[in-house]
This record gives sequence, C-alpha cells and structure tokens, in this order.
Amino acid sequence: MYEPVWRHPKSLDEAVKAIGDAGESGRLIAGGTDLAVLIRKGVSRPDVLVDLSGVCGHAGVTVADGRIALGALATHAEIGAHPVVRERAGLLARACSAVGSAQTRSRGTVGGNVANASPAADSVAALAALDGDVHVLSVRGDRVVPLAGFFKGPGATVLARDELITGISFDLPGSDARSYYRKVGQRNALAIAIVSIGATFDPETGTVRLAFGSVAPTVVRARAAEALFASEWGTSGNRPALVGAVARLAAEAASPIDDVRATAEYRMMLVETLAASSLKEMCLGTCA
Repeated sequence: MYEPVWRHPKSLDEAVKAIGDAGESGRLIAGGTDLAVLIRKGVSRPDVLVDLSGVCGHAGVTVADGRIALGALATHAEIGAHPVVRERAGLLARACSAVGSAQTRSRGTVGGNVANASPAADSVAALAALDGDVHVLSVRGDRVVPLAGFFKGPGATVLARDELITGISFDLPGSDARSYYRKVGQRNALAIAIVSIGATFDPETGTVRLAFGSVAPTVVRARAAEALFASEWGTSGNRPALVGAVARLAAEAASPIDDVRATAEYRMMLVETLAASSLKEMCLGTCA
C-alpha cells in the first residue's frame, strides 16, 4: 500500500526547508485537486508530501500599489468572487469560475493550477493575458518569473525541485479596460478545454493581449497578432477588417495536436474564431 511521509509546515521557511530536504522524492500539495488524481492513478507516487494548507498568510487576494496579488493558496472560488477581480479583471473571475465543480473550485488553488503546468489549465490563459508574474521562493531566496517564461512544456516549469510558488501578481487593469474569456469543451461543465482564450483590450493605449490554452505544449500569447493590432488600430480606416486580419494571424501562434477531445484542424479554426469574437466584443462593442 502506498504510504507517503507527510510534512505539515506552518510557515514558508518551514515549507521551503521541508521540500528542500525531500529532494527528488518530494512533492508539494495544497488543494490536491490535481496531484491527488495523479496519485490515485499511480502516475505520481512521491515518497514525501509537503502539505501547504497550514501555511498562513498566502491565501486570498490583495490590491495595493496598482497591482493585484493572488496568494498561491487562494482558491478559484475566492478569486472568482473577489469584487475587484470581477470588476477590473473579469476574464480571471470567469476563468476561475470555469474550473471543474464547485467542490474543486473551493479547494483548488491558483498556485497549484499554475505549478501543474497543464496547457489546458483554466486560469493560466487569463493570467497570461494579464501579463502575470509568478513569485517563487527557496532557501536561496525569492525571485519573480514572468508567466510567459514560466512553462517549459506539459507538466514542466522552470521551478527547481526545492522552490515553491508564493503567489501570482499583475498590474491592475485600468477602469476602462475590457477583457474576454471563453473555454470551449465537449460539454458545458466539468470539461477539459479543447481551446481556451484570455484576452484584454486597453482603449487608452490601443493594445490587446491574446492568450490561448490547449493549442500548444504551453499556454501561448499571439505576439505577432498583438503587434499588428497595436500598429494599425489607431489609424485603421476599416477596423472590422483589421480585426479579421489580427484573428487570422493569431491562429499562427497555435501548434495544436489531434487528441481524444478534438483534431488539430478544429482547434486552429477555434483559435481564429475565438480571437475574432473577443476582438469584436472588446474593441468593436459587438457580441459575436
């Protein structure tokens, strides 16, 4: 019978020491909504489990100095219900509300969702569109990693074995900023994304960010499409045509595969369609 050794740190200092001491045989666990499934399937059998649920001060959402900070132990339910997130970063509230079931949202943490590094993770496309930063700690000190450079592939990140995520933060979007999130799955609830999109539009600067999940080994930003929009939005005499061109270019950022949920061809079509829908709704004021 599988019986790991459990460690129950009460502070971050204790937590980083515990995971450092465990080495390659240790794993961090918080809500457990991802890791518990892997353990039950026999995919992961760590010798040591470091339980972060008792570490104080790293849950919840704070707003200060023009930034929104999500504690690594903040649950999807907390984030989705937070009034400032709902008002100023609505795409993240919608993304967190799309995670699994109500039970999963009440236990699953944003730090765990990011650390799991699934390209289909519901919160990650939204956080990428918000240009988020990941805050990381080890016994050697802390560091900040831009979310765009945090993922190496499915299930793989730049985290060293003895590092843990303490939080994710991003600039507070302006009061006029607009955002869009949509997840397409095989059913309306409890679905793994076939394609997800997180998008933001800042009318003051005329810039957009477009991020997609489930269309590449990691979440991807459509940088070339964003650049085209920024260069032509202010001077374009035909903004609907520009939206179409940007959406088509966004599809080129995707490199999807065929799997049991969808074909690569279908995913490519969805990327263009969702990019166009997001831009029409955010930038042209029409729902599509």
